[in-house]
Amino acid sequence: MSIKELESQEKSQILLNKISSAIAPFQVSNLIVKGNCIEIYESQYNQILKINIDDIYKMTWIKFDCIHEVTFEYKKNFQEKYLIDNESGSRSFDVLKTKVAQSNFTNNYQRLETIKQIQNGEIIKCHSRVNKQIYVAKIQRNNHFMIDRELQINLYIAQHPHENVASIIEYYFENDQIILIYPYFSGGTLNQHVNSNASDINMIKVKSIMKQILSGLNHIHNLGIIHRDIKMDNIMLEDIYDHKSIRIIDFGFSTFKENLSYLCEKCGTIGYFAPEIINGKHYNEKCDIYSLAQVFHVLLTGNPMFDRNMNTQQIIRLSKHNLFAIDYRNVKDKKAQHLLFKMLDFQENRYTVVQCREHSYFNKAQNLQLKIQSVETFQFKSPF
Repeated sequence: MSIKELESQEKSQILLNKISSAIAPFQVSNLIVKGNCIEIYESQYNQILKINIDDIYKMTWIKFDCIHEVTFEYKKNFQEKYLIDNESGSRSFDVLKTKVAQSNFTNNYQRLETIKQIQNGEIIKCHSRVNKQIYVAKIQRNNHFMIDRELQINLYIAQHPHENVASIIEYYFENDQIILIYPYFSGGTLNQHVNSNASDINMIKVKSIMKQILSGLNHIHNLGIIHRDIKMDNIMLEDIYDHKSIRIIDFGFSTFKENLSYLCEKCGTIGYFAPEIINGKHYNEKCDIYSLAQVFHVLLTGNPMFDRNMNTQQIIRLSKHNLFAIDYRNVKDKKAQHLLFKMLDFQENRYTVVQCREHSYFNKAQNLQLKIQSVETFQFKSPF
């Protein structure tokens, strides 16, 4: 064995010992060290958690009374940081289980059906063999830098959860694939909800849905993240009967604002693109506001902003010059008109998420007036 290999082995052993001694006090039924891998067995879940030391560059473990702050720095240039309560062993194990990559997806989950085929893989509905709950798994070939970026963003959001943003539960590396596990939202997408409940979408519901989306988007932007693919299909309802259970999903196109090199990428969905993206200019988080304006228009009018008969090239040509046609026949509320227009303005004058939330369209006085008017249900044609 070479000196370099020996030094590497000693370094791994030191880190292995440190993690083993740190995890040992928690209430787990068994902790086994196999070479460079730690296996933790927890009887309540009948499951093994594996931590591969070779993937970890550095670990920092800081104790504050009963709370431990743990940071893993991985060789792939991303971190995982979270808090562990030493007084609750099972909860502590849950925290570890949700943050550390595993490799036994097929043992832990049963595939039920394919929800959607995507460019680099598929999204499926699956059943947990551990707690018998239904989840969604996004399975992708782990062969592109954007996959690593999506994972980093999902982990960061999971550390800073919000009621209107979907958070990853756990993730797996298995057979050259990365598998992200999310909650299953039975309410379906906002697209499906509007399509199925066209006669029951009134102005009060539109306002409630928009407030929730803006709240989630504000949280994402405060975390330094730009979503870059806000659209009807990336907004879901946790419960089909509750329009107050909105969740923003899918961070496949998302990026951190600090990654300036990524803020000229052309990504998103045709018809939701902000003009600065199509024109290849440097853009910021306001591109999400432009995309959300398209969602707002559908909620208000029942129709997409761009005519369904237009082809892709026609939509792109109009979007480049920020040309659009608001359906004013179905947007009679002057405050809604003003907010929509400010969300569709050119980047330098476009509203931020904070300005949208503070707009008079959302004030309580108007809410009361709308409740009185909503005796007659606001109806519109199905958009899809």
